[in-house]
Amino acid sequence: MNISQLWPTYMYMETFTDIDNEKISEWILNYKKNTETRNASNQGGWQESISDYQDEPIFKNFIEAILQTIRVTKLKGEKVTIHSWANINEKGNWNFIHDHVGSDLSGVYYVKVPKNSGEIVFFDPRTIDTANSAFQEDHPKSMGVEPAEGNLIMFPSYLEHMVTPSESDETRITIAFNVCVDS
Repeated sequence: MNISQLWPTYMYMETFTDIDNEKISEWILNYKKNTETRNASNQGGWQESISDYQDEPIFKNFIEAILQTIRVTKLKGEKVTIHSWANINEKGNWNFIHDHVGSDLSGVYYVKVPKNSGEIVFFDPRTIDTANSAFQEDHPKSMGVEPAEGNLIMFPSYLEHMVTPSESDETRITIAFNVCVDS
């Protein structure tokens, strides 16, 4: 019997060791001192765009990691635009379910990840309700990923996801990003 898996959703994950997470952490914490948080999906915590600073030398390897990951994807186009923002989450902070429709790919880079500081959870993108069906699949309705420092996770922007509440007394620092490609 021939069995095909239809409509898979790709998630790309790599650990990068050539990014200076300590200096980026310091830069983000200093940036926070003079910047108000924006409210998007974050419940508590601090979040603000750093797109205007992506050309600074401190972010060179971070941007190159994104571009390296994009080369593995099936994304086609001539010009790549990256919009990024820093996130600082303290104990109890989290992000509710959301997507990044309007971009091609989205992702997150984990700068500082204390133990129990929350995981990213992805949800099945199919809109049909199979939970109440007699047909049982081998795929869960959601999948959590426990990140580690240096992880870069990239996924289609339509993929709904959330970040579970941090239970750590230490600060978690991430850089989230959207990628748009013009053909």
